[in-house]
Amino acid sequence: MRGVQVAVAGTLLALLAGCGSEAGPTPERPAPDPGPGALRVKLEALAVDQCYLAPTEQDPPGCEKYVTQLGSIPGAAEKYAGEAHPDLAEHGRELERGIQDYRAHACYTAGGADEPECPKALADMATALHEVQRSLGDLLGAGTTAG
Repeated sequence: MRGVQVAVAGTLLALLAGCGSEAGPTPERPAPDPGPGALRVKLEALAVDQCYLAPTEQDPPGCEKYVTQLGSIPGAAEKYAGEAHPDLAEHGRELERGIQDYRAHACYTAGGADEPECPKALADMATALHEVQRSLGDLLGAGTTAG
């Protein structure tokens, strides 16, 4: 009986060892960077948001999703600016400051809605976003984009 138990235990260990190596396919290489053209598409989509079009007329907590969507733009602007387009990087940093102000004043909460800094933060973000859009258009050689 002891021999059967050892054989069963050995079989179970072999099966478990085999399962550990089957985690699925490993990606061959990371996905390529979509480039500044993809950033332009994202900016165009955000430029129709009411938090961009009329920032001082919005209930600041209602713009939380919009502000979250803006979060990756400053880094992308910095990345694509390189040495040839310092304005793009600077406007990205201005956008980041607006995002930080919105968050620092808890504009995403019901209490933050009464903060006078919240509409200003939204307006600052809209201005910076417009400038990022314009500078990106310059980088891509297409002039200004909508917004």
